Amino acid sequence: MAYVAYNNIRAFLSTGDEQQGDSASSYNILYATNFSANNTTQLKRVKRIGQELDYYIQTGPKSASISTTVIPVTGTNFNQLTGFLALTGDFVSGSFVKVPNYTFKKCFLKSINFSLEPWKPMLAEMQFDSYGQSSGTSIYSDAAQTADTGIISPLRGMSIVLSAPSFTQTINEYENLNFGIEVERMPNFEIGQAYPTKVSVGKITKSLQINGISNIDWLSDYTATTTVTATITMADGNSFSVAGVLNSQNVSVDSNGVAKGGLQVIEDMV
Repeated sequence: MAYVAYNNIRAFLSTGDEQQGDSASSYNILYATNFSANNTTQLKRVKRIGQELDYYIQTGPKSASISTTVIPVTGTNFNQLTGFLALTGDFVSGSFVKVPNYTFKKCFLKSINFSLEPWKPMLAEMQFDSYGQSSGTSIYSDAAQTADTGIISPLRGMSIVLSAPSFTQTINEYENLNFGIEVERMPNFEIGQAYPTKVSVGKITKSLQINGISNIDWLSDYTATTTVTATITMADGNSFSVAGVLNSQNVSVDSNGVAKGGLQVIEDMV
């Protein structure tokens, strides 16, 4: 039998609350390094007295989970990363994920995590929960994933500004940056329905960790209620930020006498 090659499979992702449409131009192409999906149903085995065959009944809603690692791309008036980060909000119908003929509906972003490190392209790990009925016939070959846009790199004019009361500083040099968002969602079911009528956001947690900072002052006057804002601006002008508490900070001096600092900012949105 002939197998479908990995480089001939293309994955697509719609933006928030876009469930309709069947043209590739309405999707975001996912330049994925890996992709996996799992569809589950809660079942209970029922044994019948005197019968050789048992049967199963559904005891809970159907659900699917999707995990993928992608290379976000950027171009003219376009940045996939900021589009991915916008999927953390409260939506009615959610997105859909298509790969390439299987379609997962009512997809809601559960988490996104990525790292920025000099000389390395950004890789974003994303997880989705799907509460709609999936459909499709088979996995078939599609056009190869050829990106005609640029990748996101921390060396391409990226700036980090850290601000707090009586404190503002631009971070020029760092070893790596880790950013993550976790979204707690609550599906709302009507009696007798297999799929939720709405999926609400319960809590959003953002976390930013910056390591190996060479030019930052020690924030000695912050308290547990002090808001620290970190804004990361990319070369194309798009930005993302965290406005939360300074969870930790550290400083170290290595054997060569080089001093480096680090900090973590956590933001909880309920």
